[in-house]
Amino acid sequence: MIILSRIKGFVIRIIAALAGFVLLSNKSLFKKDNGFEPIFIIGAPRTGSTILYQALTDAYRLAYIDNTCCTWHRNLRFGLWLSEKKYGDRPHNNFKAEHGNTRKFGGHAPSECGQFWYRWLPQDRHFVEHNEVTPKMVAEIREEVLGASAYVQKPLLFKNLNAGQRLRLIHKTFPGAKIIFVRRDPRFVIRSILNARKKVGIPENQWWSIMPPNVNELLGLPEGDMCAAQVYYLERQIEEDLALFPSENVQEIHYQEFNEALIHRLGKWLGVRPRVGGHIPEFQHDDPKALSLQERETLGFMTEKYPFKKELFV
Repeated sequence: MIILSRIKGFVIRIIAALAGFVLLSNKSLFKKDNGFEPIFIIGAPRTGSTILYQALTDAYRLAYIDNTCCTWHRNLRFGLWLSEKKYGDRPHNNFKAEHGNTRKFGGHAPSECGQFWYRWLPQDRHFVEHNEVTPKMVAEIREEVLGASAYVQKPLLFKNLNAGQRLRLIHKTFPGAKIIFVRRDPRFVIRSILNARKKVGIPENQWWSIMPPNVNELLGLPEGDMCAAQVYYLERQIEEDLALFPSENVQEIHYQEFNEALIHRLGKWLGVRPRVGGHIPEFQHDDPKALSLQERETLGFMTEKYPFKKELFV
């Protein structure tokens, strides 16, 4: 199986390279100022970012990396071309995921496609400092993303929560990018992270999901406290680095706000047209009354250890 996987990977790289050569022959696809700056959905894990990503890409004519395109993450233009040939401009109609992963829900389902970013970035950590960003890295990422957007004549929407810890790179690469920062009541975020850890069998002293800059300092904490610290420090880093972007390019939204009107407001802000046949799912919201007394006390104790903003609580 390992040998077959390596052969498959090699073949994909060769085809992607050849496809890139063919597409490069069309110079009209590579205007430097194509007017399609990318959009990033960021936040802590378990805040509702996946359903937001799915709703926006189904309801509006945004380009996005689906599971078909992600297979060809070494050449986004080819991946998007292949997806377009297969699915056209049809909506994906998928609002399911398993902890952000949609591979089992079809080739047109929106993908996080972390593999694309790992071409330039380390896999053992997520935070990227200013001095780690090289001109070569910036040039290559810009060519890939803006070239792909120019090809499909739409802005690319990314939902990969690691991006929240890479805003310094994103700012240097795409200073005109638009950012959607998703927040949620910290109690429900921590509760959901704990449930996810249990479901996938993560040991108490092991990290899961997005890593803030100080991840090594947090690994020794009790599991619940570690999850609370994870949420707090991820969001604190995001808040600090969002100051790099013009305020008009940033939208901070809360999970409780998720509804049809919000999706339409974001679509208007992004300047994109509705997708024919697309629709918006019904969203769920958090209800503190659904928490048991013990859960309220335990989660309240965890969140009190960190200065979360009061307006985040419902």
